[in-house]
Amino acid sequence: MAIRVDQLKAIPLFSDLAHADLQFLAGQISEVSIPAGTVLITQGAGNQAFFVILEGLVDVSVGGKYRRTLGPHDFFGEISMMELDAATATVASRTPVRAFVVSHAQFSAVKAHETVMLELKAAMSQRLRADRKLKE
Repeated sequence: MAIRVDQLKAIPLFSDLAHADLQFLAGQISEVSIPAGTVLITQGAGNQAFFVILEGLVDVSVGGKYRRTLGPHDFFGEISMMELDAATATVASRTPVRAFVVSHAQFSAVKAHETVMLELKAAMSQRLRADRKLKE
């Protein structure tokens, strides 16, 4: 778990969390390896996970149009997991990806942890504002 705590601390989304919060979060995540070309989230469909990229690249598209590429320390899936709504974008791995993943069951525990949720909500708000600017 110490490696995960160190890895989490290096991710800007979690860098301000206290050690105890990072330990909690480390207990709620799994690590996965994903081959290139895998669709991880499909716009309009239910989403099953929140991802934080450790290595590799994923492409994000909305309405079939490329929106951005995400890489190490970026994250996705938080909006549909928080809102329990359909995914707002399609995300596919461009390269092989190694990522932390939080499932629905794990995310329920995270949602109950106030400090971690404040960080996620702030990040979600920033992402939504950035997306609105792209649409303008």
